[in-house]
Parts: sequence; C-alpha cells; structure tokens
Amino acid sequence: MSEKLTDNLKQTIRDEFVHGFIDADGKRVFMSVDALARKHDVSRATLYRHSSSEDWQGQKNKYQTELQDRIDQERLERMVEDGKRLDDTSIQIAQAMLGVVGRKIQKAMERERSDPSYEGMDSSVLSQLSTATANAQKIGKLALGQAQEISKVSANVSNPDAFNEIMDQLDELAASRSQEFGDSVH
Repeated sequence: MSEKLTDNLKQTIRDEFVHGFIDADGKRVFMSVDALARKHDVSRATLYRHSSSEDWQGQKNKYQTELQDRIDQERLERMVEDGKRLDDTSIQIAQAMLGVVGRKIQKAMERERSDPSYEGMDSSVLSQLSTATANAQKIGKLALGQAQEISKVSANVSNPDAFNEIMDQLDELAASRSQEFGDSVH
C-alpha cells in the first residue's frame, strides 16, 4: 500500500525532482516522477497530478539552466585567471630572456673597451642573441594581447649604440603597455 503524500513528503519529492541529488560518485542525479514514486512509495497518479499542476518540470528546466549557467561562469572565471597567470609568467620569462641577452652584450662591450685585442662577439653568438630577443619580444607581445608581431626590425646589432637604442625602445613599449593594461610588467 502506498504512503500518504503529506505536504512535507511532497516537498521532499519535489526538491529531489527539481534539484536532483548528489549520488555516491559525486554526480548530480535527476530522477523521474515514476522513480520518485517508487522510491518514496507514494501513488504514481497522485504524484503526477501534483507535479503537473505545480509545473515541476518547468521548475526543473529553469534550475538546470541556472545551474549550467553558474557552472559555465565559474569555468570562465577560472580560465580567465589561468590566462592571466600564464600571461604574467610569459611576460616575466620574456623579460628574463631580454635581461640575459642584455647582460651578455654588456659584458662583450665591457671586454671590447678593456681588451683592445678583443674583436667582439662572434657573429653566430650575435645571431643567437638576436633570435632570443625576437622570441622574447613575440612572447611578451602575445602576453600583452598583441597578436601581431613586429614584422621586421632593421638594426645593426654589432653596433652597441644600436642595441641600446632597441633595448630602450622595448623598455618604453613595455612601460606604455603596462600603463595601458593597468598592470606593471617590470
């Protein structure tokens, strides 16, 4: 024999139908009116009548939409935070790369001043440093939201003044970008 459908029991069943419940595996489960009638040993016809007249299905649909919207929003917020951390890390790496290149060139310039027999950096080393600088610039620009790269930079990197000028321009660009985005990249 079926149990009497009291107001409290009806509310419990409605909540299980509309909101579902978390199962042993941690997943949200939504049961049908039939399954809930069997689970709570109540008349199926009575439960259908109440669920229909009180629009439990409409409430369930609205709840599931709101739940999915909330899940999507939380996922989006996590992705934004992950993206920010990735960009910040990328900018730090780009700056570190530029720092290494700058120190190597600075050491070579100091050696050139102090040792008249030193003929300067080998062209292959300069080429590698130039490539590292270009890569650092690409990383930094992408992290700052600039999808395009500077297509061509024409400079004589064997000239210390030209290198210093390029480094100054990069520092100015980084400073202007950090002001534009409200975050410091230094």
